[in-house]
Amino acid sequence: MEDFTNVIQVNLIGAFHVLRVVSSHMVERKRGVIVNTASMAGVDGPVNMAAYGASKFAMIGLTQTAARDLAPFHIRVNAISPGFMGPGFMWDRQVDLQAAVGSQYYDSDRDVVVKQMISAVPMRRYGHITEIPGTVAYLMSDDASYVTGVNIKLSGGI
Repeated sequence: MEDFTNVIQVNLIGAFHVLRVVSSHMVERKRGVIVNTASMAGVDGPVNMAAYGASKFAMIGLTQTAARDLAPFHIRVNAISPGFMGPGFMWDRQVDLQAAVGSQYYDSDRDVVVKQMISAVPMRRYGHITEIPGTVAYLMSDDASYVTGVNIKLSGGI
C-alpha cells in the first residue's frame, strides 16, 4: 500500500493551501474561476490505490465545499477527473504498479495489465493529455458561467 501521508500531503493538503491563497485574492476582486484536478480514482474507488483514491475523493469534496463557500463572491470552483491517460510516465507507472501488486484484479504480466485496463474503458482506449485542456477551457470560460461544484469525468465512459 502506498505511503498515505505523502499522498495526502501532495494531492490534498497542497491543493488546499493553493486554493486558500488563490481564492483569497479572488474574494477581494469578487470574481474568479478555479479548476481542481481530481481523478477517476476519486470517483470509483480504485483497487490497490487506497491513499491515492482517498486523496482524490477528498479533492472532489473540497471542490464541492469550496464552490458553495465561494459562490457568494462570484467565484466558480469545479474539478476534472481524468481516467486512464497515456502514453507516458503516468500510464507506464500505473501499469507497472498494478502488475507488481499481484492482486486478484490485475495480472502480474505488464502486457496483460495493459489489456485489462483498456478493456475496462468503454471506448477501449486510454485518453491522451491533449484531450484535457478543452474541458478546462470550457470550465474557465463564460460558457460555463452557471457551472460550479461540478466534477467532470474524462474517462472514456467509465
